[in-house]
Amino acid sequence: MNNSKTLQTVTLSGGFFLSIFTRMKKFIYSLLVSFLFLFACSTDDDNNKVPNPPVDPEVPSEESIYVIPDALVGYYDSVDFTLSTEELYDELAVLTIEKHKNILGYIDRHDYLYDADEDPSNPANVLLLYSGESRSKDEYQSSGNPNDVQTFNTEHVYPKSLLEGDAIADLHILRVADIEINESRLNFPYVDGDGQYKLVNNNAFYPGDEWRGDVARMIMYMNLRYNEPFDEVGNLDLFLEWNAEDPVSNFEIQRNEVISDAQGNRNPFIDNPHLATNIWGGDEAENRWDGEADSTDDEAPTVPEGLTVDEKGFENIKISWNASTDNVAVTKYYIEVNGEYYTTVTSTTVNIIDLAPGTTYSITVAAGDSAGNDSDESTALEVTTIADEEAPSVPQDLAVTGSSSSSISLSWTASSDNAAVQGYDIYIDDEFYKNVESVEYTIAGLDADQTYSFTVAAVDIYNNPSAQSIAVEGTTDADAGDSEDASSVIISEYIEGSFGFNKALEIANFSDESVDLESYSLMKITNAGETWENEFSLAGYTLEAGEVLVIVNVDADRQGLLDAADIKTDHQVVNFNGNDPIGLFLDGVLVDILGEKGGADFAKDVNLRRKPGSTPNTTFVPDEWETFSDENTEGLGTF
Repeated sequence: MNNSKTLQTVTLSGGFFLSIFTRMKKFIYSLLVSFLFLFACSTDDDNNKVPNPPVDPEVPSEESIYVIPDALVGYYDSVDFTLSTEELYDELAVLTIEKHKNILGYIDRHDYLYDADEDPSNPANVLLLYSGESRSKDEYQSSGNPNDVQTFNTEHVYPKSLLEGDAIADLHILRVADIEINESRLNFPYVDGDGQYKLVNNNAFYPGDEWRGDVARMIMYMNLRYNEPFDEVGNLDLFLEWNAEDPVSNFEIQRNEVISDAQGNRNPFIDNPHLATNIWGGDEAENRWDGEADSTDDEAPTVPEGLTVDEKGFENIKISWNASTDNVAVTKYYIEVNGEYYTTVTSTTVNIIDLAPGTTYSITVAAGDSAGNDSDESTALEVTTIADEEAPSVPQDLAVTGSSSSSISLSWTASSDNAAVQGYDIYIDDEFYKNVESVEYTIAGLDADQTYSFTVAAVDIYNNPSAQSIAVEGTTDADAGDSEDASSVIISEYIEGSFGFNKALEIANFSDESVDLESYSLMKITNAGETWENEFSLAGYTLEAGEVLVIVNVDADRQGLLDAADIKTDHQVVNFNGNDPIGLFLDGVLVDILGEKGGADFAKDVNLRRKPGSTPNTTFVPDEWETFSDENTEGLGTF
């Protein structure tokens, strides 16, 4: 280390700071002299006071660049639009979440989506995303749609595969789209393009010039409401560009109003696309809150007239009316039934449902515009639903189709009704037994070697019963316990497990003696097959009286199954679904069954446990089984 260089550095530094200190002393002294002089002057008599002494200027408060429309002031009153971009984003996010009061299930979309996407020029149709086609509302794809022509379904603009929870059913992200176009889009990200919608390089999608702004604002909503990332579906710069290039349409405004009424929250980027520019930057988007549009609109629409009944049934009334007029535009109609709010629609027709048969209802309609002006209510329309006093036809061809020592199976032909048949009441020896929905049923819990008389009556959805059918007699089999070849082993529990390979079967010995399982086996029928297959031999095992044997899929990871397992196997007999029947065989002959052939779900994602007192039965009787959630395995391993 060079000490001379160090000393020089210290000396120079000390001299430098000394010089600074000396100059500061002179400056402070001069400042003090000046202050004393001014103070002396200021304390002179009034005539010598300094005129208009300077005061600290007030910092002007920031003013918002937005003039919120009157109709939206109440909705956005908690948001400070003068905040910084991050703070503004946070306040809008909190508002959008808090206002989302009505969380819908995915199936509920059918009640709202077709009104939201309604074709403004044809209330019977919807406008499809991407293609812009107008299609009949009756053409939606659903197993519950009786219409054979089904051409459009529901598109998740932010792909459903990337969402979870409440986001999946949020109407702000759902649109109707042509089935084939929707399938071609898959979950590909959006990319830039021009002209009509198109698939790009088989791995990306352009929504079309007319719809790019709609898509951008829906994606921005998903980021604000659910914090969904932009880069999963494109990129923010692209969406900001589309937001600026394709302004908000009247159709988007219509959707925002309908969805707001349904869910409670709005898409703020439709209300004002400039909010995106304010928050994220990018190309300057339209400012719909510049104070020049509808801020002074206080004129209400005209009162709806010409209310007419188009259709009525037992539980519904469909009406229409003449469109109201407005100085700007009519955006909605409020429907009231018996003085109570029923719904809001954007078209001039409404189908009022869930009514009672033979009941009179008073219906009124009022019109509203985008500025929040509402008309008076229309003249009330009094309508009476159709009353139903007609009973169904009597069930025919009642017959015994099978029996065991404790059960008898029945079948009959379906009845007809002017409304609809709800089910069938079964009577045993003239005593009511049970109401069932199907035209076949197996009655369990009967005594062995006994003859019973059966009748069936149809009941419609308004509880009008038919007369009872012609009686048929059936006799149960002799007690299986008296037969030397009878089985005393049954299938006692079934674990289907909705996740992975958490599947198990339990068989039980309900007799008072041990049973050698040498001649027993298990088999299954897969899906809608007809053939028993995948035989699993139980040879080598013995069941003591009242004991059970638990067979578990070797890949199961649920601890309750592993703890109860007597056998762990990768055999296909314990790799089943809720529509695969399981059979217990003795010397190759079916002695007990769980499930029904034909492929129908009988135990999907649930666990079944045999009720006490059950005996082997080659007919599946649901009443013999208790149903539990697929997580409930507490009874496994005991009988």
